[in-house]
Amino acid sequence: MKKLVLSALVIGSAFAAAPAFAQASGSVDVSGTVSARCTAATPISGSITLGELAKADGTVDPAFSGNTGGLSRNFTIKCNGANPKVSVEAKPLVNAAATNSPNGYTNTVHYTATVVAMGAKGGTTSVADQSLSSGATSSQLGDRLAAVSNNLSLTIGSGITSESTAILDAGTYAGKVEITVAPAA
Repeated sequence: MKKLVLSALVIGSAFAAAPAFAQASGSVDVSGTVSARCTAATPISGSITLGELAKADGTVDPAFSGNTGGLSRNFTIKCNGANPKVSVEAKPLVNAAATNSPNGYTNTVHYTATVVAMGAKGGTTSVADQSLSSGATSSQLGDRLAAVSNNLSLTIGSGITSESTAILDAGTYAGKVEITVAPAA
């Protein structure tokens, strides 16, 4: 029995003398990026039907009172940057079939396209472009774009001709408005 107890003590002390496994620890850094971008939650598309462009005397109706469906359209844009740039370019309404308008007549109607963007802090930024001028008109929002539906609106108005007394050639007139919302550079 003494041998058995002695053997158990020797074996037990051998395990007690073995070194304990040490704990290993450290840390791992995790990172990522988010690129500044703007996307259209509702497409920037559609149409505005101006209807009859001329008053009874044949000159342009500056209020476009013959419109159907209103002169404004709304869009929902999402931007994750702090100061997006809004650009609008109005392209004139042209009657492409009337290629040789004589003096006193015109095949072109100009207008103003105004885009209003809602800021996250409650203000708005308005960017207006006249189709008489070439190129887009742009402005920084000066705020984040509001994270709400219909945060961008387009309104068409102020119809004019190059010559104020010009009579509009009969036919179909077509133009377009190009709108761009881009993250700050």
